Amino acid sequence: MIRAFKEARIEKRRSPATVNRDLSCLRQILGIAVKEELIQKSPFFGGRVEFLHEKGRERTLSFDEERKYLKVAAPLLRDVGIIMVELGLRPGEIFQLRHEDVRIELPAPYVHVKEGKSDRAVRDVPITSRALPVLNRRVSKAKGEYLFPRRIGNGYDWSRPMTELEPAHQRALRKSGIEPPFRLYDLRHTYGTRAIEAGIDVFSVAKLMGHADLSTTQRYVHLSKGHLEDAQKRIERFRARQRSL
Repeated sequence: MIRAFKEARIEKRRSPATVNRDLSCLRQILGIAVKEELIQKSPFFGGRVEFLHEKGRERTLSFDEERKYLKVAAPLLRDVGIIMVELGLRPGEIFQLRHEDVRIELPAPYVHVKEGKSDRAVRDVPITSRALPVLNRRVSKAKGEYLFPRRIGNGYDWSRPMTELEPAHQRALRKSGIEPPFRLYDLRHTYGTRAIEAGIDVFSVAKLMGHADLSTTQRYVHLSKGHLEDAQKRIERFRARQRSL
């Protein structure tokens, strides 16, 4: 039904931005329905509903903008933001993380993504040294199944994952003074851009980010965990050098 709605709006020659705003409104409505326990799960959860590409909408943060944003972000948003910019995970993939999905044992800690937008989304992502304490703390303090539980009143439902961070993102955006447009998802774009700038080959980046692109080429490319761990460490060293400037 959502797909039919989107296609109908496109047929009426609505702009991608307008269609995406319609979808965002619907996503919030269904998020409220989940919170009020009128429905069990939103179709938007886990990125299953594709938004349209808007020209000029993708944004890559500078390292200074990243510092400003994370400094004023609420603790929960800061944790999600660090994981996104360090590991390239989608917001929905982070929300879905369970205790069993995070392997923090050294020397090769990693996060297992069980599901996503495509088969390519299922992957093991090596954890960087900056993201490790965040995930370690989340694992140690988890009181139930999910590391990012749903907020219910003044408490949390640890048996269900969180679904929304947009209000916290908008507050952090205002406090940081960063010029819009800047979506939470742009932290993932930032990861991908920095990975390419660090000299990582596109196949490794696609594998780390769980992209369905390059599927034909990837049939002939086998990337081991050791190769991906090396790629992640190179990205991490590049970011460390930039932050020290």
